[in-house]
Amino acid sequence: MILLDTNVVSESFRPRPSSTLVAWLDAQPGESIYLCTPVLAELYGGVLRLTEGRRKDHLRLAIERIENELFRGRILTLDSEAAKRYGEVTSVRERMGRPIGQMDALIAAIALSNQAALATRDLGDFLGLGLELIDPFEPPGSAA
Repeated sequence: MILLDTNVVSESFRPRPSSTLVAWLDAQPGESIYLCTPVLAELYGGVLRLTEGRRKDHLRLAIERIENELFRGRILTLDSEAAKRYGEVTSVRERMGRPIGQMDALIAAIALSNQAALATRDLGDFLGLGLELIDPFEPPGSAA
């Protein structure tokens, strides 16, 4: 199970997304890739900040398609186990002297509680938490 961070999903919305990311996504079995509700919240929050127009409409429809079609049945939520993990995540990062943002902490907690790897461009935001981290923007075999 691989949980996608917001930056992975948002990159796929770009007119010319990273070819390395696209190749990585294409190589993953569809049933192994998941989203979580904090990622959806960040995506909706980003698109709703845009001024009205075609771009905003296009992105909103893309997010709705991801939520209701492409990832139907594969969207993880914050349950009581993830809530406990959230407390662990925030306290570990504070003790490290590297506090973690609230949304990143929620994403990490959900990944940990579901024993999922996390695919993200921002590896440093999640270090020290015991998560298996994947940088899908790096070519296979390169040092991330």
